[in-house]
Amino acid sequence: MRRKLFLLNIALIALLAALGLRFQQVRTAAQEREARVLGQKIEPTKYPPLPAAPPVPPIVAANYIDVATHMLMARDRNPNVIIDPEPVKEKPKMPPLPVVQGMLNFGGDPSLIMSDKPGAPQKTYHQGEKVGAFKLVAFDSEHVVLDWEGEKVERKLDDLLEKTPPPAAGSATSAPAGAAVAATAPPPTATPQGPGVDIGGGYKGCQPNDSTPTGTVQNGLRKVEIATPFGRSCRWEPAK
Repeated sequence: MRRKLFLLNIALIALLAALGLRFQQVRTAAQEREARVLGQKIEPTKYPPLPAAPPVPPIVAANYIDVATHMLMARDRNPNVIIDPEPVKEKPKMPPLPVVQGMLNFGGDPSLIMSDKPGAPQKTYHQGEKVGAFKLVAFDSEHVVLDWEGEKVERKLDDLLEKTPPPAAGSATSAPAGAAVAATAPPPTATPQGPGVDIGGGYKGCQPNDSTPTGTVQNGLRKVEIATPFGRSCRWEPAK
């Protein structure tokens, strides 16, 4: 029995020795393979250089105009601003032109005897003064220049002279039905009447059909008559 145990021990020892020797061989082979692999020198592969990148073009604002003027959800968007037209103002109608009764010119500042409308009171106007809705810009013995709302209105002096005779006193009586009766007023008679309306500057105009002789002094005023291209001009001036 002991002999068998001894032989078994010898076999186990031989097996362990064989395993140790095999382990040493495998370990040595692995170290040699590792040293051989790590000791290899690998030559790097040479590749051609990469092409240069193209230059970036400069930013141009015009290239993005479509982005600025349109939207993805509103294709009708555009930079065109629609401005509502201003309402056209109708120009007011020109009122009737003033009426000229005469001109005063004694070598100084001339003036016109005018009414701002037919039938209105007479008044003396100088250049630059307002005559109703008009402004007296300039005048001479033939033409009158007025200004209305910045518009130049030029007329002949003869066209502005008052041509409408004064209305006759009283009213026409109505005729019976079926008959037409024309009432004819008798011609006015010349009578002494004295100074008329005030025309400015201490002067007064002459009344129609005034037969007072020239040079008559009345109420501190003297009657003066002057021949003009438009007929005889009559006025009452302060007596000196």
